Amino acid sequence: MNWFLIALTAPALWGLVNHLDKYIISRYFSGKGVGSLVLFTSMSGFVVAVFIVILGHDVLSFGVMSAIIIAINGVILVASFIPYLHALEKEEASTITALFQFIPVFSYFLALFFLHEGLSAQQIFASLLVITGAIIISLDLSVAIRFKVKPFLLMVLSAFMISISGLVFKMIAIKEDFWGTVFWEYMGGALFGLALFLCIGLYRRQFLATIAKGRVMVFGLNSLAEFLNIFAKLIVNFASLLAPLALIWVVNGFQPLFVFVYGIILTLFFPHIGREALGKKSIAQKAIAIIIIFIGAYFLLG
Repeated sequence: MNWFLIALTAPALWGLVNHLDKYIISRYFSGKGVGSLVLFTSMSGFVVAVFIVILGHDVLSFGVMSAIIIAINGVILVASFIPYLHALEKEEASTITALFQFIPVFSYFLALFFLHEGLSAQQIFASLLVITGAIIISLDLSVAIRFKVKPFLLMVLSAFMISISGLVFKMIAIKEDFWGTVFWEYMGGALFGLALFLCIGLYRRQFLATIAKGRVMVFGLNSLAEFLNIFAKLIVNFASLLAPLALIWVVNGFQPLFVFVYGIILTLFFPHIGREALGKKSIAQKAIAIIIIFIGAYFLLG
């Protein structure tokens, strides 16, 4: 089974999620939608957990301590969306996507320490090429490059939390059962969402306001984004059982490429939803980055 092709499906889906999240926040929730989106995420996880039970997976035979650990991991996973969404309010989707390249870096050191997963010199070289290409493709060279501290720190925090989540999932899934691990992780995230709803008035008001207004489009877009996000996360979790954790997240370096391709499609056919710079300078920059990414992928599979 080709772990690379399986893992590549995740950034293709997450690239769509980036554009959907940006559109939802800027169009419907500018400056006030993080709470609604986080609660939608936790609620969607609960739906997945219910389906796992309906499909007949024995989740009650799961180890008690493992269930507690992976449930806490679900809390970390849902919580990682909070700094990501706040950063997305302040920066473009392409820039935020580039900062996700901290995930394979964190994952490498975490997996090396806790799982003893080392990479060969060629794999490290290939990984650096993919990460470099991902960063280059996400830079906006049409304006002076500005270093925004707050979005940067928010994304570093989000990337670190996602890296921890991936590590814990793999450790528990190897010991226990894949679908049982998925179930308890999403149940933990759902309970965390319930706690946010009950304890944080701002999040509760944002979520209830969305429901009260009955925005069919908002519900539809949120549901689509969460479905894609959950499916991508399941793919990453499964792929992480087939290859070193760091390599799985390196493949996510293709995400900016997918974001760029989707951006071109939106610019040409749906400019009211999203736009991508298509000047000669921008295209040349993206082309160089794509070449670097594909060279990295070649060595990664070599």
